[in-house]
Amino acid sequence: MQKKKILVWALLLAGLLFWLTRPSDQDALAEVLSRGELRVIMPNTPATFYEYREGYAGFEYELVRAYADYLGVELRIRRASSPAEMEQALLTGQVDLVAGGVGVTQERLLRFTLSQPLLLVDQLVVYRRGSARPRSWSDLEGGQLGVVAGSREAEILREAQALFPELSWMETTELDALELLRRVQERELDYALVTSQDFNINRFFFPQVGIGFEPEAPTELVWLLSAQAQGGLVRTVNHFLNWAQETGKIEQIRERYYQHEEHLEYVGAALFLRHVRNRLPLYEEHFRLAGEAQDLDWRLLAAVGFQESHWRRNAVSPTGVRGLMMLTQRTAAELGVNRLDPYQSIEGGARYLRRLYDRVPERIPEPDRLYMALAAYNVGFGHLEDARRITQSQGFDPDSWEDVARHLPLLAEREWFRQTRFGYARGREPVVYVTNIRRYLQLLEWYQLTQENFIERLENPATRADPEMAFDHIPPLS
Repeated sequence: MQKKKILVWALLLAGLLFWLTRPSDQDALAEVLSRGELRVIMPNTPATFYEYREGYAGFEYELVRAYADYLGVELRIRRASSPAEMEQALLTGQVDLVAGGVGVTQERLLRFTLSQPLLLVDQLVVYRRGSARPRSWSDLEGGQLGVVAGSREAEILREAQALFPELSWMETTELDALELLRRVQERELDYALVTSQDFNINRFFFPQVGIGFEPEAPTELVWLLSAQAQGGLVRTVNHFLNWAQETGKIEQIRERYYQHEEHLEYVGAALFLRHVRNRLPLYEEHFRLAGEAQDLDWRLLAAVGFQESHWRRNAVSPTGVRGLMMLTQRTAAELGVNRLDPYQSIEGGARYLRRLYDRVPERIPEPDRLYMALAAYNVGFGHLEDARRITQSQGFDPDSWEDVARHLPLLAEREWFRQTRFGYARGREPVVYVTNIRRYLQLLEWYQLTQENFIERLENPATRADPEMAFDHIPPLS
């Protein structure tokens, strides 16, 4: 009994000494400013932070970089492989901040100071398409369900298990959401519980992974600070996040990484991305050179090339246009290029698009002017002008692409094309044409910015850890 009292008093004394000697949060902010460096630990994932050919990128990376700029200090990122590693680094004072898909959990509320929420994200139970779709927790019984250990998702499963005692799952400290999705795709897992953030940014690489159901447990994503963070550092974090919310900066950054979400159906996206990997490298340098010469985004030219021919050098249409950029014989002759030579076709197509763009009135604002030039590439400049005249005659704005797109299909109707200078045209085609190119362009931007370096990771056998070693099994309660 005496030893127990001594131990209790020793623990109390140690706690008192820690409280008296702990650095204040104002000191933590002063240290960051004095150091001239903000130390942040983050997971290396597509949804948060990664390195690509032009530097660092990622939704939360851009946000913490903006916060470091707000403080006027350099940003130093440390990569982490698990939530436990990130939390331990913060607890031991190795970093100032934890970021990167961090959801609010009861344990984190007790151990750390949490920033105000960045985002509210849904939770998704995903499965492999073609198998029975789960629609509730009870449908998961008997299947292999994977989740990242120490995450909000793992906490949700424990809460669900109280209502569904037969529920069991496997937790991993070695794999992330990207790997869980891959394992579901390859039937190594039956299900996984991931955030909508992780699913949406990766779903085009996993066309066979679908959403089973959404647990009613939306999750707030936050940043973690030391438990002692009650003043300076946490105050500046929350002030910055308030500003980022109010000015729309968070949404602006998120849009850069998630604008592709609804652009293509699964099959179309998978085909496009496969050709990005296999065909585009053959011509990328030529798209870049042509874009530089004509002051056009090379990715725009690449998107036009994909829409025209799927980057096939010998493509031929039923109407006789040929080559990678599908030039007519007359246009190729005017440009002085061999349309069957893919490099001349790219150079000629870029000059032709630039010529059309320059013919569109300068008063038309962007991006409408560009969309009209693209429509003219498809249907001809004369037909575009006919559609603009019809648009104006109906009381709409001929300088608005949205209004012109609404009236272009009238060029295929006799009562309308008889009134035009250039006559009949398949007016719906340029509308679809421009829509597709916009989608391909955004997917190219997204791919280059977020995913290109993760292809090798997905295909690298070294990432395929033994399931018996990668997971801890959480048994049912009953």
